[in-house]
Amino acid sequence: MRTLALLLTLAAFHSYAVITRHDVDPARYKIDTPPEYFIDMPFQGAAVLIDKHWLLAPAHVIYTFMYEYQNKPIAIHGVDNVIAEVILHPDYERVGASSDNSLLTQLNNSVDIALIRLEHPVTHVSPIPLYGSNDEKGMKVTGFGRGAIGTGLTGEVEDSQGPGYVTYYWYQITKFFSDWAFTQENYQLQQYNNQITEASQQWLKFSFEKEDNAMPLEGTIGSGDSGGAIVIFRDNKPVLLGMASWREFEGDVKQFSFGHYDEVAVFTRVSYFKEWIMEHVETAEVIFR
Repeated sequence: MRTLALLLTLAAFHSYAVITRHDVDPARYKIDTPPEYFIDMPFQGAAVLIDKHWLLAPAHVIYTFMYEYQNKPIAIHGVDNVIAEVILHPDYERVGASSDNSLLTQLNNSVDIALIRLEHPVTHVSPIPLYGSNDEKGMKVTGFGRGAIGTGLTGEVEDSQGPGYVTYYWYQITKFFSDWAFTQENYQLQQYNNQITEASQQWLKFSFEKEDNAMPLEGTIGSGDSGGAIVIFRDNKPVLLGMASWREFEGDVKQFSFGHYDEVAVFTRVSYFKEWIMEHVETAEVIFR
């Protein structure tokens, strides 16, 4: 059996939410109001508000090959702002797909993180503190996403990660005379729980368990959930541990069905990049806990 891992937004632009347990009412996963730190990125995926001037995101949700981000608009919970600067980690390289094995090797060795500086200070919603220690293994987390729907039994519903091709093609027309870029903000946001099983170098991982081994609202990420935060709560306040990046799976990629039980989700580990983050935002009000 060969093992392959795919970036969550490697597929085309097509969302509803995360992958859930088959034996739990899907309505229990839905949330009406996004966390203040959850920010929809242009096109697909999310970023996290970590300071009044800064967003943190996986680098692969920044589509530099098709969009010039600097000086472009971005909505922060209903208030217009402007992207002043995008800082990709110097070790980031866009992952290719020349072969199954090389893709897996690239992903495991990759660095998937970026900073986004906002032109105007965000004062109407609050940023989230970042976790700064290296003891994440075993922690129970809450995650968020607007990506593909499905359950551990059915797997991910094909082409459910939105927005769809019509929206994408409309963007191809309007990009010549407008700065508008679509997002996933009109798609249902859901939350889920899971438990960190591995914390190694730049990655956090967990497995999608079922039945007696699962948490009551056990879930995992799907296509289109890139950048979705996983958090813990300290004194009832959220602290950011990681951001959704990619997934592992085994088998023939042409026949594999995403989103089933036992799938391993992989997240950019915020604590690993503490020094790099502070190198760029040392004058900001970023808080590590």
